[in-house]
Amino acid sequence: MSDLAPTEDSPGKGTASIEKALTLMLSLVEEEGRLPASRLAEKLGLPPSSARRMIGALSDAGVITRISHGHYAAGPALERISEYSGTRARLIRIAQVPLRRLAQGTGATAHLGVLEGEMVTYLARESADPNFSASQIGAQFEPYCTGIGKILLAGLPSEAREAFFASGPFVPLTANTLTDPLLLRAEVEKSAGQGYAIDEAEMFENVRCIAAPIQREGRTIAAVSLSRLGGPVPSSRRARDLARLTVCVDDISKVLG
Repeated sequence: MSDLAPTEDSPGKGTASIEKALTLMLSLVEEEGRLPASRLAEKLGLPPSSARRMIGALSDAGVITRISHGHYAAGPALERISEYSGTRARLIRIAQVPLRRLAQGTGATAHLGVLEGEMVTYLARESADPNFSASQIGAQFEPYCTGIGKILLAGLPSEAREAFFASGPFVPLTANTLTDPLLLRAEVEKSAGQGYAIDEAEMFENVRCIAAPIQREGRTIAAVSLSRLGGPVPSSRRARDLARLTVCVDDISKVLG
């Protein structure tokens, strides 16, 4: 026997066993219990004793679960992994540090939001302003009166945007809320052209914000807004906020790929 041949405890044999166990796991999950595990193991060329050990270990870890005698499907551990690695969960994880940097660098409040149906849902929030209480994670707002909503509307296909503009009436929430569909359309189109949207106290009387899109493969999938309490934001501060906001969304977009 060669000195290089795999032994019982050699890395080569261990890697091969892991690969076989992963292949078996994927086959079991894809079959969703339609074929018995013994049949799948046979198709994969696994000895029955090895297959039983692998299935036992995968079942004990919760990666697979028995749904009937000899039949298995995805288990709770695999479902948790799937949820954790889903697009939304991944987006939130990736956005956390850039959002925190944005909030701390500006002394304001940063939000991550997506469009769900005809509402904006806030998925994450970082604030450096202890007095800002206008929003919470999970909160939903109308998109026509928020910066984050306008830039998300700007990222919709034209037919979907037009359907939204025709879905009024739009209720005034402050004296600054745009309720005329023609004016709202013009504002959204302007936002699309310049790459960011502004909310001039249109949702809350004393809150102003600027928002920019997060894009993936040329499509807007989410947006980040930077909100401040108080009166109109001076143009110099708005420019600095926009610069930091652009860095934030670019960082998130790059990691998303």
